[in-house]
Amino acid sequence: MLHGQIFFSFISHLDDLVANSGYILLVALTLLEGIPLVGMLVPGHVAIVAAGFMARIGTLNLYWVIILAVTGAILGDYMGFYIGRRYGMNFISKLRRYLYVSDENMNKALNLLNKHTFKAMLAGRFTPATRALMPFLIGTTNLSSRKFWLYNIIGAMTWVLCSVMLGYLFGTGYHLAAAAFGKMLVFAILVGFIIIWGYKFVNIRFRVFRRYELLTLIINIIALIVFAGTLQKVTDHAFRLDFDLWINTFFIKINMLFPWLPLVGKITSAVGGVYSTTLIGLVLGLWFLIKHKWRSAAVTILSISSTAFAVYFLKGLYLSPRPSSVYAILSDPSFPSGHAALSASLLLVIAYFLAPKIHSVIRRELMITGLVILTILVGLSRLVLNVHWASDVIAGWSLGIFFSTASILFVRYASFFFIKKSV
Repeated sequence: MLHGQIFFSFISHLDDLVANSGYILLVALTLLEGIPLVGMLVPGHVAIVAAGFMARIGTLNLYWVIILAVTGAILGDYMGFYIGRRYGMNFISKLRRYLYVSDENMNKALNLLNKHTFKAMLAGRFTPATRALMPFLIGTTNLSSRKFWLYNIIGAMTWVLCSVMLGYLFGTGYHLAAAAFGKMLVFAILVGFIIIWGYKFVNIRFRVFRRYELLTLIINIIALIVFAGTLQKVTDHAFRLDFDLWINTFFIKINMLFPWLPLVGKITSAVGGVYSTTLIGLVLGLWFLIKHKWRSAAVTILSISSTAFAVYFLKGLYLSPRPSSVYAILSDPSFPSGHAALSASLLLVIAYFLAPKIHSVIRRELMITGLVILTILVGLSRLVLNVHWASDVIAGWSLGIFFSTASILFVRYASFFFIKKSV
């Protein structure tokens, strides 16, 4: 398919893209993170760590990464210092309620500053809650510009060198781990670390996520790693010939023992079909819209649409053949299973909405167990009908779970700024 060719063309030029634009992005993010309020939304620290990682794998030059990151950090903190010196506390007092600077973060920064100015500048850089506030607050004090520049340069160099070396060590570990476990799996673990960092980054600054959404994050990371492992195994033809053929042969033998099983498989597959789950998800999303439950509508529609798009994209990318040659002629590629992906996505979203409303622990657990069993049965029905490999089904389950949990977390974050309604 055309989009598969476009994707591989993009990947082949990705190193050049990062090498050409990575330095500009690095300077911009490190500079912006020193500006009060704006810096609360900018992941400058993770950009420096990522640049160190890119330097280790050869995409960026280590020395230019250090020089540009130090320059951006120094200039960004000076801009924060200048705003504090020019406008004082009135600047942040008027705007902080619009940009979600909490009293807790402000008090942390002030307490740190009151102890010792130099220590505050140094420690403030390593503390996510105070990094964007400290230069501004120091600007509101009587500290001389000469001392500020000295503290600023020492703090920036220390922070950047530690952050770059952290990324560089990750790069070293990546090479060793990729050789042992495979690049896809290790890359997924790195992406998982970034997701966890993003969750922590947001929660430290804004206290967006509720306690039970930590479980959503854990499920999201597990699903990502399982999908990456399946993706890696699918590209390993020896694995496919061994594991997938063994599983599909097993179900063929089961069908011979129980002749009624394919009929049950057809019914189950129809219930959890691509079109039926998509239709149910969209109808549910529209119903939430009619009821003015904007967050619930956004979670439902985003979960279904992102999962459907990912399935369509991956099918065109891998063009994996079906196990049944007769079915392969009449249908689309095999990897991943759209039935497994969309049913997992829809049923997880339903569980997310229903679980908090069921006060009885037994009923809540029964509901969740029933939805999990239904998800499993839809995937197994594709194996019973011999229209998918086992790896297709596992990839579908993990893909649907990943995008639905990602949608839940993303909408929770976005709604903090735009939609002030409960689910």
